[in-house]
Amino acid sequence: MQLTNETVEMMKLFTKTLSTSFTMPEIVDRVAAMLDYTLNTLVGPKSMNLKVADPTKYQFNPRFLLGEFIDIYLNLGVSESFVEAVARDGRSYKPETFNAASRILYRFSLKSTEEMALWEKLKDRFQVAKELDDQAEEDLGEIPDEYADPIMATVMMDPVILPMSRQTVDRSTIRSHLLSDPHDPFNRSPLKIEDVVDNTELKAKIVAWIAEKKAEARAARESDKMDVTE
Repeated sequence: MQLTNETVEMMKLFTKTLSTSFTMPEIVDRVAAMLDYTLNTLVGPKSMNLKVADPTKYQFNPRFLLGEFIDIYLNLGVSESFVEAVARDGRSYKPETFNAASRILYRFSLKSTEEMALWEKLKDRFQVAKELDDQAEEDLGEIPDEYADPIMATVMMDPVILPMSRQTVDRSTIRSHLLSDPHDPFNRSPLKIEDVVDNTELKAKIVAWIAEKKAEARAARESDKMDVTE
């Protein structure tokens, strides 16, 4: 726990002074997922499992940890890409978890009035980003196999070709993969991000497909509004 406390304190410091390093495309989803999972652990339905007989003996202070993680959220909340990454986290992002965190923060006065106001605004931004993400996913519907990232199964926004396996993946996916494994995930050949080749033709098709699906969804919503008002 001493190491954990020191690590969290260090991350709070780094996210305040170097927030852009934590919100780069290749790692922002990982950072958001880690924070969401930890917040859910601290205040979610299973938080009662964290109780120990003598917390001070193990330097375990969950309220202090919660306050530290809220600071990290606030530090990174200056980045819209981080807000969107939190909203995309289908495993651990739950508005009720963030509301539970607020109740604890208020109950034990863990943050100042100004900090709580910033936290509430950030929560609202997460909620709006989630609604927009859900709407965008609904508008697109089923993704054609040709446009889906073979690893993440999401629509590719910046497709690139891996030079040895000739597989096409999203640039953010392969960047994230190469952070921990310098090999092509499909044939294990050595790979650097500089080696990938832009798939400009496929990107143009995807951009056109997204625009078409959004236009269709927008037209359908406008038609529904007209039906209601008539």
